[in-house]
Amino acid sequence: MGIFWAVVVAVGVVNRALLKWEACRPRASWTQQRRHVWFKRNILAPATFGRRCVQDFGGWGTLPPRVQTLTLTLFVLINIVCSVHGYRFFEGYGYYPTIGMQILRHVSDRTGIISFANFPLIWLFGMRNNVVIWLTGWDFKTYNNFHRWVGRLAALQAIVHSVGYTALILQRGGWDYFWRMCKMTYWWTGELATIFMCSLVGLSVYWLRRRQYEVFLILHIVLSILVLITMLGHVSIFKGDYDALVWVPVMIWVLDRVVRGARIVAFSPQFWNAKARIAYNEDAHMIRMVVPMSSSLYSIEPGTFYYLMVLNKWNFWESHPFTVASVSREARCDAVSLNEQSPLLNYSSTTSEEVRCWSGKSEQEMTFLIRPYDSFTLRLKEYADAQRPKPATVRVAIDGPYGKPLHLEQFGKVIFIVGGSGIAVPLSYLDRLTRSPSRPKLIHIHWAVRQCALAVDVLGHELSSSFNSGQVKINIYVTSVDSRRTEDEGICRLAEWKFKRLNVEEAIDGALNDGQEGSLAVVTSGPARMADESRYAVAARMVRSSPHIEYFEESFQW
Repeated sequence: MGIFWAVVVAVGVVNRALLKWEACRPRASWTQQRRHVWFKRNILAPATFGRRCVQDFGGWGTLPPRVQTLTLTLFVLINIVCSVHGYRFFEGYGYYPTIGMQILRHVSDRTGIISFANFPLIWLFGMRNNVVIWLTGWDFKTYNNFHRWVGRLAALQAIVHSVGYTALILQRGGWDYFWRMCKMTYWWTGELATIFMCSLVGLSVYWLRRRQYEVFLILHIVLSILVLITMLGHVSIFKGDYDALVWVPVMIWVLDRVVRGARIVAFSPQFWNAKARIAYNEDAHMIRMVVPMSSSLYSIEPGTFYYLMVLNKWNFWESHPFTVASVSREARCDAVSLNEQSPLLNYSSTTSEEVRCWSGKSEQEMTFLIRPYDSFTLRLKEYADAQRPKPATVRVAIDGPYGKPLHLEQFGKVIFIVGGSGIAVPLSYLDRLTRSPSRPKLIHIHWAVRQCALAVDVLGHELSSSFNSGQVKINIYVTSVDSRRTEDEGICRLAEWKFKRLNVEEAIDGALNDGQEGSLAVVTSGPARMADESRYAVAARMVRSSPHIEYFEESFQW
């Protein structure tokens, strides 16, 4: 098991090194990658089957991209081979005289050991801070898929282990012998461990993770602790030979929490005193959270995200990820109050008067755009509603940054296909793309929204200064029939408005056939159906006769 994942991680490390090398080469080098088109079109880019990758199958779960599915399939096959191959059976083996009893004994023994050997992998892949993410550069969503499937396989092996030994005990001595065995610590703790593992898998179904995430998380943590405790009792008869398979997951969990705490302190050394302003725009159905970051020990990178925790109530431990939409510098003066907002990392357009005004009283702030749905985001809306019309102030802890910036400036053209609050992703990249020496010739944002008010609000705050470069175009697709554009016409003229559903294939074809040469990057952040349509459309257009095209999906899955 360890060798298999070591090879997978090594492939990821080599791939990351090659990507960094390619990023340092001239843009023309993209044409040299056409020999890899078949592999990207058929292995790397597409969904496992058809078009569904982010969308769930009837509420029961999702399938990862094809390359991840192939990796997991190979891992399952290796586990099956290791569970069934290499036994020697013979008549006359004293303790297990029949071939059937020998099969039960050996298969049960080996599946139990392999299941236990998978424990460190399960915990490692399930942590948001782990060394393999840092080594390979793959996102947390990738390793979360590995975490779930390795966990399911380990639970299945535990079932085979427990059922096999139970059948063996019943064959040897019947129910009387079974009940005597149940009084032995290693036996009943092993049975409980299997029950807890099966409960973990059963209570991690997709619909529960999506609809009741906090309930899922509490159950997941409690059951994981119970699994480790009962497994420690189960292997106690081996005098410590297998104890490392319990303590390694514990150390992985502790290290993850220590790194989380370090990230929180690095963002705000006095995190218990850090405060954020929350305002809710009812017409736009959008929360704008503004967090001061003057005490942060690091700068903000485009495309990174943070886990937000609100410390006001008992559920302060809940944390949810959001992408930074913009960074602004707010200045406060005695005579005049300035408030200039800009796209991420854009501070060079300030005047000398503003700089003088900022001296001693300036403060950097980062903005999150959050759609209120239920649970955590609904509580944010309630905080904001309680203080309307003034912004609400809440104490927050910020855990981050996570993710890595995409090297979109290496492409000739970049299009963003986003929906709703997914606009935060292009917002975070606009400054880098418009100011980079090797900036793309075209940056085209296709944004689907339900409310016109949301688009007008973002156009007036975060997007307005990005149109000065002349390379940014934005199409807004309003999907709600009762939305009307009644706001400032000057702001509205910054974008092209279309009152219809966004056609992803038309948007991508338009970028490919606009008459300009160059490679194309397609970045998606939005609803599951939009992401899957984008993935399918890009994979279908990865052909030698077309310009080089790459697909990037900015989404998060529990």
